[in-house]
Amino acid sequence: MRVSLEWLREYTDFGDSAEELANRLTMTSLESVAFLKRGEFFPEITVGEVNSVEDHPDADKLRVCLVNTGKNDLVQIICGAPNVASGQKVPIIHPGTELPDGNKIESVKIRGVQSHGMIPSERELGLSDSHAGILVLRDDAAIGSNFWDYLEDYWQGLDIEITPNRPDGMSHIGIAREISTINETSLNIPEINIDEGEESVEDAAKVIIHNAAGCPRYAARVVKNVEIGPSPLWLQQRLRAVGLRPINNVVDASNYVLMETGHPLHTFDYDKLADGTIEVRSASDGEKFTTLDGKERELTDEILLICDAEDPVAIAGIMGGENSEVTEDSTNILIESAYFDPGTIRRGSKYLGLSTEASKRFERGADPEGVLYALNRLTAMIQHLAGGDVAAGVLDEYPKKIAPITVDLRVDRVEQVIGTRIPEEEIRRILTSLEFTITESRDGVLTVKAPTFRPDIEREIDLIEEVLRIYGTENVPSPEGFQIHSQAPEARDDTVRNTLTPLWQGFGFNETYSYSLVNKEYCYPKVTGKSPVRLRNPLSEELAYLRTTLLPVLVEGVKRNVNRKETDVRLFEFGRVFDGNPKQESGVEESEHFAAVASGNTMPESWTREQKKIDFYGFKGYIEATLEVLGLSYISYKHLNTALFKPGFAVMRNGSVIGQGGEFNSALLENFEIDVSVFGVELNLDTMATEIDTDAHYQAPSPYPSVERDLSFVVDDDLNAADLTRVIQESGGPLLHNITLYDVYAGEQIPDEKKSLTYALKFLSVDKTLTEEEVDKLVETILVNAQNEVNAQLRDQ
Repeated sequence: MRVSLEWLREYTDFGDSAEELANRLTMTSLESVAFLKRGEFFPEITVGEVNSVEDHPDADKLRVCLVNTGKNDLVQIICGAPNVASGQKVPIIHPGTELPDGNKIESVKIRGVQSHGMIPSERELGLSDSHAGILVLRDDAAIGSNFWDYLEDYWQGLDIEITPNRPDGMSHIGIAREISTINETSLNIPEINIDEGEESVEDAAKVIIHNAAGCPRYAARVVKNVEIGPSPLWLQQRLRAVGLRPINNVVDASNYVLMETGHPLHTFDYDKLADGTIEVRSASDGEKFTTLDGKERELTDEILLICDAEDPVAIAGIMGGENSEVTEDSTNILIESAYFDPGTIRRGSKYLGLSTEASKRFERGADPEGVLYALNRLTAMIQHLAGGDVAAGVLDEYPKKIAPITVDLRVDRVEQVIGTRIPEEEIRRILTSLEFTITESRDGVLTVKAPTFRPDIEREIDLIEEVLRIYGTENVPSPEGFQIHSQAPEARDDTVRNTLTPLWQGFGFNETYSYSLVNKEYCYPKVTGKSPVRLRNPLSEELAYLRTTLLPVLVEGVKRNVNRKETDVRLFEFGRVFDGNPKQESGVEESEHFAAVASGNTMPESWTREQKKIDFYGFKGYIEATLEVLGLSYISYKHLNTALFKPGFAVMRNGSVIGQGGEFNSALLENFEIDVSVFGVELNLDTMATEIDTDAHYQAPSPYPSVERDLSFVVDDDLNAADLTRVIQESGGPLLHNITLYDVYAGEQIPDEKKSLTYALKFLSVDKTLTEEEVDKLVETILVNAQNEVNAQLRDQ
């Protein structure tokens, strides 16, 4: 954000130079750099006054000007600018000065008339790209003074890097508030005077909010009979000083209030609004709208629209539409001042690829309580600059009121965190100067209400940070031998990675790292259920999409090894996968996954053992061990056949799929030109994040003997054994120490479409020796529940 020093001085006094001010603001967390649009390449420019202007006798578009440069004689200069006029204060480039483009100003004859110098435009001075006319200075410019000294204050300013959490810094008043707090000076907010007419605003317009979540507050005023025209010179120069191009008095006033208060506003041609109505609603998927830049844009239901009674007229908080813009022919206007939900504006801006001065502020969080001040400030400026009759009153729809946050601040805690004692009086001064309100004080605790223009304030530590940045970190002593000991817990992703990496390395697997970018063929949307996300500007089609699964790239790794006659391959990887989701702020949803693949033999052949290949159940054992290490219980497996796995299984927990694995489909392996069996698994770590428990839990061995029982059940052939296992586990309770499925049988003595599952159960207590009667009761409970829940019958021996 660019601010003008001359503009800042309207709100607070300071004697600092631009460099000093930049350094002080940087120390308060507002990183600043001083700038001055100064043409060091031709410094000798003075301020002159045009004494008279006459037409050139031999050129229609040239004027002969006599200019007072502060010396005894008037200087004659030929000028071709259409806006030159007598009485103007202008910069004068004298003969002998070289311009930035290499041309040198000399005393020359132009069409027979002598010219001694030049009256330049902003572009010729290197100040901007404007060259429509000469640069006209303010009336207070001293004749004969150095032009750059004149600009020193007016064109000098600061470039400030505003972090996303500080929307209050995106305005001149916001920066002035910081300066007044640092310098302990007053902050002068402009007063507002509006001459309202007899017509009521309720009779002229109405506002209807259909989406209060996206637009908690919308206010409007109506001004009729305005005269659209050029802005006064002071307003044009202030806008140019901060990098904005003047357009007309109404639009310039709107931009002025934006840069002054930080609150975006919009002006509509009132006569182009059907029924004088404003409606705020969500767009429909696929709805199209043409913005002020002449581009037709396709919208989604995540984008907020401003409409009249018939059609959209603006994309809320981002850009207005061609069909309602204020032009030279406009006479009646409606002024919008609103508060839009930051997330809604951010998603809309990202989706459209459209960032504006308004969207930058709304998506960071504008001030909901600053809506009316900004609206009235702009109304007063428009009435002053363009005349007009202001309808009495304000339309202010505020269905979803936003309350300020209140936080308790312990004075002793400030010293504990900062490391030095700051007097309570200074803490109070800092906070009140920043416009925090101290509503209560008791026993060393200040109850502080944060202003609504500071959405970043949520906790006590935020207030402590405010005190410290103004007090100055340079004023906090650094004790000798000071050390910082990290007390932050290990991140979950790191904990899981640090647990699983040595486990799978112990299984004989090697960790790999791959790009998140893949070709479309590797996305497998029908299998993963995820929408491929294409890059807007990919380097190549081979790397044009964000991956939706880790497995294809791992299979590609198997292919590279197999092509080099190495068929015993074991690979695993941690990584993020992506899902296109327009409801997300970025349009993309990410999740952390773990995947592994294996082919060939579990161990090579030697004289002591036979060669053994990896098979379906052996690979599944790796997965079961992984889930056990992660502390996950009640895992079940569901048979499936997909384009990835055939045969395969879904890994289930509490009815939700947390992963899938199995033997890769032979059709897929043919596409990779792999002629050996390959097994794989992919687990979504985020779906089980809250259940993962990698902490070690010690249980002393029981000194008492265990009781073992074998149970055989006849079940439906399509029953998943994990379902019966779950019933047995839950029915056996804490005394069921271990459960093992050791036999599956179908054939003689087993009815058709049935199978037999035999379990070995071990019961154990850490407190006593279990009796037969206690175990019999538990077994009876298991049998009853097994029959009731999964229709499992005890098999006759």
